Amino acid sequence: MGWALTASAQPSAGPDQVAPAAAPPSAAAPPAIGPQPQPPAPDPELARAAERAEREAALQKAREEAQAAADAESFVRGAETADLRVAIEALKEQVATLARQRAEEPPAVRAARWGLGLTGFVQADVAFRRSSEDQINPSTGDPLNEDRFMIRRARLKATLDRTYVAGVFELDGNTVRGPAARIASAEASLRLPGAEGAPPLIMATIGLFKIPFGYEVVESDRDRLFLERSTTARALFPGEYDLGARLQGGWRFIRYALAVQNGEPVGERSYPLRDPNHKKDWVGRLGIDGGEGPVSFIAGFSALYGTGFHKGVPSTKPSFQWVDVNQNGFIDTGELQPTPGRAALPSANFSRHALGADARIAVVTPWLGQTTIYGELYYARDLDRAILPADPVGAAGGVGRSYRELGWYAAFMQDLGSHLTVGARYDNYNPDRDANDLQLGVVVPNNASYSTLSLVAALRSPAGRLIAQFDVNRNHLGRDVAGLPTNLQDNAFTIRGEARF
Repeated sequence: MGWALTASAQPSAGPDQVAPAAAPPSAAAPPAIGPQPQPPAPDPELARAAERAEREAALQKAREEAQAAADAESFVRGAETADLRVAIEALKEQVATLARQRAEEPPAVRAARWGLGLTGFVQADVAFRRSSEDQINPSTGDPLNEDRFMIRRARLKATLDRTYVAGVFELDGNTVRGPAARIASAEASLRLPGAEGAPPLIMATIGLFKIPFGYEVVESDRDRLFLERSTTARALFPGEYDLGARLQGGWRFIRYALAVQNGEPVGERSYPLRDPNHKKDWVGRLGIDGGEGPVSFIAGFSALYGTGFHKGVPSTKPSFQWVDVNQNGFIDTGELQPTPGRAALPSANFSRHALGADARIAVVTPWLGQTTIYGELYYARDLDRAILPADPVGAAGGVGRSYRELGWYAAFMQDLGSHLTVGARYDNYNPDRDANDLQLGVVVPNNASYSTLSLVAALRSPAGRLIAQFDVNRNHLGRDVAGLPTNLQDNAFTIRGEARF
């Protein structure tokens, strides 16, 4: 700058003078001679003003950035609040819609949501039997006519099915022996659930339930194709239901049940559902279940050990009876027959037992439907409580005879499409394998067995079935002209209408 001021101080060339030529750029400038001028000192006020301006600009920038951040946060919060409000309104609408749906749904659907169920069925029969007579049974007072209409079963069943608690209450009405209504089953259970779709690992039950012996005894009357159980099952386990306690369950393919019961089932003649002695019947089944699929297999072994009861008789006084042999209305010699007095005979207990084996296989084919073959074998001693009630104690006390019972059945069922099922079953039951008969003064073995061939066809739908069954019965109850045992004609034909819900 000093150099520039020096150059500008030189006089300019006049018009008659030639200006000196400029030094070439590469020529070095002559060194300055004398003291050099110092640049002016910076003004402190200006520096402080610049610093203040710089701080204010930084503060203003920070304020602007903070305001922008606050505006952005406020925007986000506002958007989130708006979304939350929309979500809350949508949730309220969903709750209101669900409440309206719950109010409009059937009571059965609401009950099922709480594990409650209500089912039932009615089975009405019209039956024709070859042995029917227009007479009265002198022993029981019941009519001998079997050609009639009747309500075989009318059931109403309520169930409770929770995770750890289950319950059943079932009522039955029928007209088999006149109008009757009774409790069919009543169960209260605690259970430990197993895998989904499988039976509980263990379930403890107390109440009135089916005797857990074999397959046919516990089979549902609603599901069974044949009108009634086999002769053996009806003889050994009449009524199928008894009071007691039970443990049952399953793990994978294993199934088990163990029960202690009174031993006096519903159909027992003397003391149904009442126990005349303190000893109980122990009964159980151990088996396998192949599950669902194109081929399924079920099998098991059963056992029962219990105590029967023989009713005692009171004492009697000596007496006599007049038999008017010549029918002249006067007491003649030899017509008074004395009867000595008899001491009282106390009641007594006797042991009884049974073993059983059952098997069932089902095969499903797409072109025909399900084919099922099943059967069962029973062996028992002194367990018959319906056909030939066992009493080894005997009327005179200790002079009775023990009965060995043997029974079995084999059955076949075939679906023909989705609405027709046909089947056949043959069963045989011998209530006394040691039976004998006196013929011409000689004691000879006697066949005391009962056998039945049942042929059945059913039209079915989810709402019910129409079943027709013809039974060919063979027995030892008849007598020929010589008084020897022969078959009593007792074939039967029954049509059943069944409605269910």
